Amino acid sequence: KMKIVISFLLALTGAYCVDVKSLLDTTYTDGAGKNVTLSDLSGNYISLYFSASWCGGCRKFTPQLVKLYNEIHEDKKWEIIWVTHDHNEPDADKYFKEMPWIRLPWDQIATRGKSMFKLTHQQFIPSVTMIDSTFKVINKEASLDIMYEPEDFPWAKRCYV
Repeated sequence: KMKIVISFLLALTGAYCVDVKSLLDTTYTDGAGKNVTLSDLSGNYISLYFSASWCGGCRKFTPQLVKLYNEIHEDKKWEIIWVTHDHNEPDADKYFKEMPWIRLPWDQIATRGKSMFKLTHQQFIPSVTMIDSTFKVINKEASLDIMYEPEDFPWAKRCYV
C-alpha cells in the first residue's frame, strides 16, 4: 500500500517522470521515405498523433490537422510524428500518403508505439499529445484544442509526465 501511495504522490508532484526524449529517440520516415532523427527535430514542438485508417473519427480529424499543420508548422517550429493504430502495414502505408509529416516505422509500432500511447494514458483515437522543445509533455490530449482553438498553439496544459 505504501508503495502505491508514494508512486501516486510522486506522480502528482511531477517527480515520477518518463524519459520522453529517450522514448522519442529513434529514426522516423517522411512521405518520401527519407530518414528523420530526433536531432533533426531539435528545437521543435512535437506532436504524437495516434490514429488509424479504419477509425471514422480519425478520417474526419486528419484533414483538419493536415490543413493546420501546413499553415503553421514552419513558423511555429512544429513537427508531428504519426503513430498508427492500423492492423496491417499496407493500410497504414496507404493512409500515411494523406499526411505531410513523419511517422514511426511499422516495425516499432508494437513496442515503441505502444509505449508512446501509454505515455499519457491515452484510451482512444484520434489523439494528439503535445511535447515542447525540452521534451516535456505540455498537453496529454490536444485534439479538441486543435479543433476548436487552433490559434492557441501549442495548446499547453499542466501535465505531470
